[in-house]
Amino acid sequence: MILEQVALPGDIIKVKLQGSLDIAGSQDIDLPLNMIAGNAKRVIVDFAAVTFLASIGIRLMVKIARALSNKGGKLIIYSPNFDAKKVLRSTGIEAIIPVVHDETTALAECAK
Repeated sequence: MILEQVALPGDIIKVKLQGSLDIAGSQDIDLPLNMIAGNAKRVIVDFAAVTFLASIGIRLMVKIARALSNKGGKLIIYSPNFDAKKVLRSTGIEAIIPVVHDETTALAECAK
């Protein structure tokens, strides 16, 4: 799993994930995501290049979302492919983490 981050205006961190968000992928990005959550309040995560999503990957996203929420921040996932979107919906994660179609919508969600 490859993680790239970019600071955006408005103190938003954009995280782009690429690869399989399985056990190995989750281990690869756990520490970097926790560091991002420790230093940011609003994080948008680009899921367009996530090729596989396992329950451990969902668990990691929920953990990061809760860490951000505890300090008044939020995590938004955007652009999941069809399979990832299906998995996210089946878990009911949208009650905890907004899942939107594109970066523009993710940025607008940050402003809420």
